[in-house]
Amino acid sequence: MLKAIALAGSVLLLIMGATRVAHGDWISTMVRYERNLSAANDMAVGGAAPEPQVARRGFDFSFLTRRVKGRKALSRIREPLNENDLMVSDRHVGMDMTSELRAVERPAILELRKYATIESGDTLVKILNSQGLARSDVNAINQAVSQVFDLRKLMPGWPVSLNLDASIEPRAPGRLISLHFEPSEDVTVSVERTPTGFAAHRDETVYIEKLMIASGTIRKGFWKDAKALGLPDRVVANAMQTHECVTDFKKDIQIGDKFSILFDARLTEDGRIINSQKIHYVAFETRRGKREVFRYERKNATGYYDSDAKQSCAAAFSLIRAPLARPYRMSSPFNPRRKHPITGKIRPHRGVDYAASKGTKIFAAGDGVVIAKRTHSGGYGKHVIIKHNDTYQSLYAHMSRFPKNLRVGSRVQQGQVVGYVGTTGSSTGNHLHFEIKKYGKQIDPVKSKLPAGQKLSGSARQSFFIVRDNTRRMIADAEPVIAPET
Repeated sequence: MLKAIALAGSVLLLIMGATRVAHGDWISTMVRYERNLSAANDMAVGGAAPEPQVARRGFDFSFLTRRVKGRKALSRIREPLNENDLMVSDRHVGMDMTSELRAVERPAILELRKYATIESGDTLVKILNSQGLARSDVNAINQAVSQVFDLRKLMPGWPVSLNLDASIEPRAPGRLISLHFEPSEDVTVSVERTPTGFAAHRDETVYIEKLMIASGTIRKGFWKDAKALGLPDRVVANAMQTHECVTDFKKDIQIGDKFSILFDARLTEDGRIINSQKIHYVAFETRRGKREVFRYERKNATGYYDSDAKQSCAAAFSLIRAPLARPYRMSSPFNPRRKHPITGKIRPHRGVDYAASKGTKIFAAGDGVVIAKRTHSGGYGKHVIIKHNDTYQSLYAHMSRFPKNLRVGSRVQQGQVVGYVGTTGSSTGNHLHFEIKKYGKQIDPVKSKLPAGQKLSGSARQSFFIVRDNTRRMIADAEPVIAPET
């Protein structure tokens, strides 16, 4: 009697389950139960190991438990089942059960990228240990890298990139997927996990060396226009340094001006310019004329010189301590505690006075641009201010008159006449009041250390002229830089 009741209940449950299946697909419902049961029992998703099957006498009620377990597994997995994924159980149509097991996939590896910087005293082992890797993996990685790179040459500051497996248990040892670092711009060392361990590789980039000439017209600004040709930042910056002492790139270089840069280019195989080992020549053609500088190498130093063998910039820049024609004498030195000869009060004298006859020529102390030309301004009287570079300015006061062609914005060269000695303003006699400012603060023109450029002479001068002429011929033979397509 009990068996009959159980049998009737089972039939009723089957009928109720069938009504819930879309389109009455009873086979698909059974497949879902079988698949969910497999997922529940699969160790990859946390299920329990399947229990051994025991032969039973009478009717098999196990499908009822399978239904319950299957629903629980489905709620845990939450993976929709489409019609293409349906696998019919061999208990119903005789298909292979292995097809059902393949429906359950293991979770994908999650990669976590981390970066480290080599510090002084660091070793590769120390860096790997800091990431919590297993000791066996650390030793294997260290051994693999040592076969392609001398680990004793690790340098502080090098970045190291690590890809770690983030899908492992939180408390388990870290698992490295790959590692990369660059000992130089030409070399990359990498390590990758393989099925048999770790494999290290050393990749060296092959560069092409060419003599190239980059020429262009100023349309937006030198930096932007040079970059538009595909020149890297370092090449553009180095080119600017050859002229920065005598050129204000914001004011002196205007729209329509032209530039040329001759350099040894280092290119990738696809033609991209990476760097330059040498810049041989830089020129700017402006409304004021053409200014060229040439690279000249000597045993003790390398610098850039103009076409007349005068050193161009940086340490080569020079200032004259007494910029006027002889005869003259120093009538008042630099003195922050000087008593003023007219007022009798303590008033700092932040320049040097050179007594000379009226009309004596006053010269520019160095190359630069006139930023002020004033007829009467306080005690200075007629005076001129010259900006030499971002560091130095010079002032020439108490002039009697100015040259006719001198105006604000005029570019002057060292030794060029910028005025004539007089006694305008607060003055007791004909003299030149001369000031030098360094970073906006007056310094003693006589005692302070000033930039001392040089002009080549003797055999060095003749040698430079040979280099200059050879450089001009190199320009004609150089490959032009073509702007990349945008």
